[in-house]
Amino acid sequence: MVIFMEISVTEFKAKCVGIIGRVQRERCRVTIRRHGQPAAELVPVERGAGAAVFGRAAGTVRVTGDLQSTGEAWDAAG
Repeated sequence: MVIFMEISVTEFKAKCVGIIGRVQRERCRVTIRRHGQPAAELVPVERGAGAAVFGRAAGTVRVTGDLQSTGEAWDAAG
C-alpha cells in the first residue's frame, strides 16, 4: 500500500533528511506544495533501478557528421 503525504516547502526544507528516509523506508509518496499548489513529488526509487540509470540509452543514438563543427568559419583571434 502506498501512503501519500502532503507538506509545504517550508516543512520539507526543515525536515528533508527525515522525509527522504521515510519515503525510502515506507515506500510512500510526498507531494510538496508551494503557495498551496503542488510543486513537486518525492517518490521512492524502484528497487534495483539505481544501477541502470547510467548507460541506459547506450546504443540508441546514432551520430552522423562532425559534432564539433557548426559548418561556419570563424576567427578566434579576433
